[in-house]
Amino acid sequence: MRFPQALVLLAALALGPVLVAEEKLPDGPRPELADGLYGEFTTPRGVFVTELFYQQVPLTVASFVGLAEGSLAPRDGKPFYTGLTWYRVVPGFVIQSGNPGLKDTGDESIPHKFPDEFAPGLRHGKVGVLSMANAGPDTNGCEFFVTLGDCTRLNYLHSVIGRTSRGLGVLPLIKPDDAFTIKILRVGAAAQAFKADPAAFAALAARAAPYRGETETGPAAHFDDPAKVLPTEVPRAKNFNFKLNNFQRATGRRIYARVYPAFTPTEQAKTPAPFTQQLAKTLGIHRDGVLAVYFADKDQWYVWVGDDLMPQFNPDHRKTMEVKNALYQTVKAKAAEYTELARKSRGPDNPLKPADLAKYSVDAMLDLLIFRFEPKPKP
Repeated sequence: MRFPQALVLLAALALGPVLVAEEKLPDGPRPELADGLYGEFTTPRGVFVTELFYQQVPLTVASFVGLAEGSLAPRDGKPFYTGLTWYRVVPGFVIQSGNPGLKDTGDESIPHKFPDEFAPGLRHGKVGVLSMANAGPDTNGCEFFVTLGDCTRLNYLHSVIGRTSRGLGVLPLIKPDDAFTIKILRVGAAAQAFKADPAAFAALAARAAPYRGETETGPAAHFDDPAKVLPTEVPRAKNFNFKLNNFQRATGRRIYARVYPAFTPTEQAKTPAPFTQQLAKTLGIHRDGVLAVYFADKDQWYVWVGDDLMPQFNPDHRKTMEVKNALYQTVKAKAAEYTELARKSRGPDNPLKPADLAKYSVDAMLDLLIFRFEPKPKP
């Protein structure tokens, strides 16, 4: 199964690498691991250990553990995750593997497919996040990746499995086609009791919430770009729509967004602010949802927040416009950061287009809104 270029790879190439400092594991005996479930990756460049979030995302972890230990879909009497290599390495972005013997050819050789599993607070914003590769909603199989930089834009597109707790400095040293092994470490009674057999996996999959959102953009979808302001060689608008639908699936919170080349006055709305409010009413989210509207010619955002969500948007009871203006400024700063990274990566022979700049602004706005309205993880 190919890594989802529409969702991840080309996003990285467009943005450019985020370099990370190398870190060496200490020599000599290592401290004991705290109670938990871990994946130990042994590579030619060293060993790194990932903590697996089996309590927050049990289905996703059960698949990973079962394929690594051999309790799910063994191959020739050996665990499915035998004979793995890092067949995709994008410096500053990800290393990818999970399909034995393949070189990301697109061939299908996966043991099973299972739904996405998202938990508030599990994000891709740091180096060392272990996450599932996919080809769209609910297409998880065996392939996974580890982040090499800030990949925040992958939140609510890919299911996080865990995070690297030891050996971060090994990750940027990984080379294409490096072979490696995975050993599952179970520390403590709870981790020892965690089951990853076919019956447990099937029960968890049966309880998972399937994707029920729109598969295409459009007037009623969570995201729409009717004039195709965003890049089209990769379906950016479609992926943003998946992201917002997944956010609602995981949290119950509704965030919608629209992108237009410019504002066109109507009889009912002469200016952008009332237009945004009216559109929120049309979409049925004016009381309990959020709508972000972008006009590319002015590089301007307008955000409508329903009354039910205003306490979370403005907990300090400041003037609403002050809070919105602060949000807009933060979005501009983050989009400028993305733009600068992309310019450095692409060089003078491959300049950014207006569509790219719009895409970075949408990235920034949606991620900031998700951070703002995402429920706080339970302690």
